[in-house]
Amino acid sequence: MNTYKKLLLVTLVALLAVSTFTAYVGTVNAQSALDFETSISATDPTVNVQSSYTFTLTHTGAANITGANITIPVGYLGVSNLDVTQQPASGSWNVDNDDTTIFLSTTGDGLTNGQSVTFTFDATNAEVAGAYDWTTKAISDDNQTSTITSSYELKITSFLPVLAILGIAVGIAFLNSGINRILINYFIGWEQYRVMQKEMNEHRQAQMAAARANDKKQMEKLKRKQSQINNMQAKMMKPQMLQIGISFVYLIVWFLVLIPTFGNTSLAYLPGFGPIAVVWLYPICSLFLGLIASRVIGIMPIDNTQ
Repeated sequence: MNTYKKLLLVTLVALLAVSTFTAYVGTVNAQSALDFETSISATDPTVNVQSSYTFTLTHTGAANITGANITIPVGYLGVSNLDVTQQPASGSWNVDNDDTTIFLSTTGDGLTNGQSVTFTFDATNAEVAGAYDWTTKAISDDNQTSTITSSYELKITSFLPVLAILGIAVGIAFLNSGINRILINYFIGWEQYRVMQKEMNEHRQAQMAAARANDKKQMEKLKRKQSQINNMQAKMMKPQMLQIGISFVYLIVWFLVLIPTFGNTSLAYLPGFGPIAVVWLYPICSLFLGLIASRVIGIMPIDNTQ
């Protein structure tokens, strides 16, 4: 083996040894003296409700844990009534908080391996459904620090708000469509309105068929009837213009009643989007229920394609 190959082999062996040693040292560091576990539970996982929480920190390392800072997830409000409910007999623990952090500390020697401390608190759950991370930074008696995260999921557990919104949307949709029909009866007459609907739909279908077939003769014939169709449309616009003003009731209920009542609280899950609040739920319900109400009452255009 020439000198170059020997040097290359020695280099590779040295790199392998360094890598192995580094991995070994990394494993030792991962199993630090400040290993610990946390758990969190609540009496009610529902979004935007007051709930009582229980938080436990358990030490599994060697160096004593003398304190911890727990970050309060964004969206939680009113953390209060903090109380240490379980602690080792060898030490006295205290718990306090500000708007963003819960502070856990002791005047004694701290937690040793296998010991744990538990405290409770009250809080108003966040408004948006989903998993929330409670990040804990523990501090040892020799000023080592270590951070881990426990996740807690908030859910939509009540369907009553959704049912109330659906009821409001149904009522307004049929009220709006009913007023529209009354206006049609007053300005046009219901039977004439249906005849006009049918003629306009047939004219539209004929235009589409002529365009697909490139039938210029038929298209010219249909153009001569366009003025009559335009007159029908203008006549049908009168009740629709009045209806626009009445339709502002949707916006009034939406902005002045529902949004102030439910805020950003998650009320339902929309496939592909996740949890949604009333600011999106009500317009979606109003749109589809409005179409259904219009079809039921009969003010939708007649479809001759079926």
